[in-house]
Amino acid sequence: MAIQLDLQQSKYGIPFSAAYFRIAIAHVFRSGANPNYFCVRLHVAGYATKPESEIIADIDTRDYIPTLDEVEAMQGDNFLAKCYAWVMAQPDMAGSTAV
Repeated sequence: MAIQLDLQQSKYGIPFSAAYFRIAIAHVFRSGANPNYFCVRLHVAGYATKPESEIIADIDTRDYIPTLDEVEAMQGDNFLAKCYAWVMAQPDMAGSTAV
């Protein structure tokens, strides 16, 4: 699973067409500050192209903390698929596609 997105702006000052994003970290934690108690930390890394190894620098990173209920409400065959669906539904990922 991964996400493809055209980046109009990057930290390098140039756009990246068909940037490749994947979830690097997805973990559930209990949050006393949230009335739903359980949240999911999603750390998403973006690359200029699909990485051929783990030793490659990212061009973008994004962090999200939805509630577990928000993620579980998404369509998907498993938890990770629901995480990807949730990320793709975020405003900063508008126009993204699953790859």
